[in-house]
Amino acid sequence: MIRKIALLAGLSLLITLMMPRRAALNFNFAPGEVWESETLTAPFDIPVYKSAEQLSAERKALLEGFQPVFRLDTLVAAAQLRSLASDLKANPGLTDEERVHALEAFRHIYGKGIVSDADRAAYADRMVRIDSAHMLQARFATDLFTPSSAQSYLKAQGFDPEQGFRYLTPSLTYDQSLNARLREQLLSRLSRTEGIVRAGEVIVSNGQMIDRHIATLLTSYRREYENRLGQGVSGLVLFLGKLMIVGALLTLSYVFFRFFSQKHFAGWRPLLFVFVLYTVMAALMAFVVRTQFLSPYMVPLPVVAILLLAFFDTRVAIFGNISVMLLASLFVRFSFEFFTVNFLAGMVAIFVVRHYYQRHSVFKAVGAVFLAESAAYVAFMWMTQGTLDVDYMGVLWFVVSAFLMLAFYQLVYIFERLFGFVSDITLLELSDTNQPLLLQLAEKAPGTFQHSVQVASLAESAAKEIGANPLLARAGALYHDIGKMENPFYFVENQTGNFNPHSMLSPAQSAAIVRSHVTEGIMLARKHRLPAVIQEFISGHHGTSKIYYFYAEEMEKHGTVEHPDEFMYPGPKPARREVAICMMADAVEAASRSLPGYDRESIDALVEKIVDRQVAEHQYSHADLSFAEVTRIKELFKAKLNNIYHGRVSYPATA
Repeated sequence: MIRKIALLAGLSLLITLMMPRRAALNFNFAPGEVWESETLTAPFDIPVYKSAEQLSAERKALLEGFQPVFRLDTLVAAAQLRSLASDLKANPGLTDEERVHALEAFRHIYGKGIVSDADRAAYADRMVRIDSAHMLQARFATDLFTPSSAQSYLKAQGFDPEQGFRYLTPSLTYDQSLNARLREQLLSRLSRTEGIVRAGEVIVSNGQMIDRHIATLLTSYRREYENRLGQGVSGLVLFLGKLMIVGALLTLSYVFFRFFSQKHFAGWRPLLFVFVLYTVMAALMAFVVRTQFLSPYMVPLPVVAILLLAFFDTRVAIFGNISVMLLASLFVRFSFEFFTVNFLAGMVAIFVVRHYYQRHSVFKAVGAVFLAESAAYVAFMWMTQGTLDVDYMGVLWFVVSAFLMLAFYQLVYIFERLFGFVSDITLLELSDTNQPLLLQLAEKAPGTFQHSVQVASLAESAAKEIGANPLLARAGALYHDIGKMENPFYFVENQTGNFNPHSMLSPAQSAAIVRSHVTEGIMLARKHRLPAVIQEFISGHHGTSKIYYFYAEEMEKHGTVEHPDEFMYPGPKPARREVAICMMADAVEAASRSLPGYDRESIDALVEKIVDRQVAEHQYSHADLSFAEVTRIKELFKAKLNNIYHGRVSYPATA
């Protein structure tokens, strides 16, 4: 008990430490609403913070007026002009005037400066600054030359632009790091506040309409309130309050799973798995809320419900969905909206997934979750803003969440191996009759194999009828009699001809062989590493019932049964509804083969007799089956068997 308390306390502390250290205010508001609470007065001086839209507009205006700096490399101009002068001098066909004219044209170009076409195009609408010997000169970007515009200038001066191109090299370069620093300096001058609300001043009065200005004041008040109460003694009280809430949620989860879902949480592994899911989701929420550009809606919280449903049942999935959404809501400011959107999505996932037979069902569930989240999110936007505008960027976060859900679901195989679970995917694989163990059963005991297939069909239909897991019922039924492979001819369905090996044995010996198919089956299942839940079908499909045929034979021979335990199956009684269904289907299907006639009355009477006898022996006392469900199963078995053994038309003999 001390260890369990320590685990809950440690986990509560860990999750609480992940949470942002801010207080929670008990009010929500939206522009256009009426303030229905009491008049709110500033308890301390509150700086009025500019809205994100206002800051963005001011930031954009500052950057539009920013003059980028280009560094002038004077060595480029000097080198090119020297090269040009040398080449002109070496050309005997030119006069001195032509040489001077050419040099003057190139000096003019380099005097203005040559910049790349891309850089001038980027800043063509503004002034730029030229850094020459650490002296800044402002010029219009359009006054600068580019290699192509310099060629045009040379052509206008009467020179061959193709010949002059070799002497044109950009002398102005855009300094990326310098301009980035200058932009930061410019933006650092931008004030994030505009005015102040003094302590004692009214922020909003009761009945006052919340306009944009009042909304800005309320947002500033909440921000300052949270910052102040996250420090000192108030910060400690805030931490203790969160710790108590988290501790209460985890304790309630432990009590529910441990005492109200005992069939799933008898051991420590399932509970550890649930708490690992809680912790992982809390860690993701902590990461997202501390990253400004990410939205908490991207965290794939509904996958918790999908994973719990894959390994447990609907009730566990619903409770886990509620718990993890409450826990995650403690990380965000808009807790009611966040909880509602994700809770609805998780419930939709539970309703859509249930038990599936095809892998693409998960994709359908994720698609349904995305639609539910998006619809709920848009509904909240309309409800709070009073307009039909849609924040499409907000909806895109649900796309990210959908892909993360698909990625998380791929961990099902790892969870199965770590925690000993069995998912519906594994049950689908086990239900394949090409599995090696089932192929062995079909080869060594073909009659038993056919019987198992019939039982699987009945059990699957019955599980669907009462809302149990049909995949589990089918898979378990296929393997329930694998122990008969060890002595196949001692079971009537595998006997061909008139010889019965039991005629050479005493009733006690025959009962021991029949009884051994349960223990032999368990050993085979362990050897082939069948999941524990499948082994429950092997050990429990007869419960603790009598081996009636040989019990009656012993009674007839000796008038009494000295050791009745030798004529009883070892059990245990079924603890799952699916195992109890398999027990009914197995007994009914086997007994139906020995009916002298297959009319409706005899089949109905057989089903009633067998199931009622198992009820009278309390074989279902540990399984969660109601009398109404047993009745529905009996009616289904009657209908199925009557369809299987219906009368056929006699065809006339052919010559």
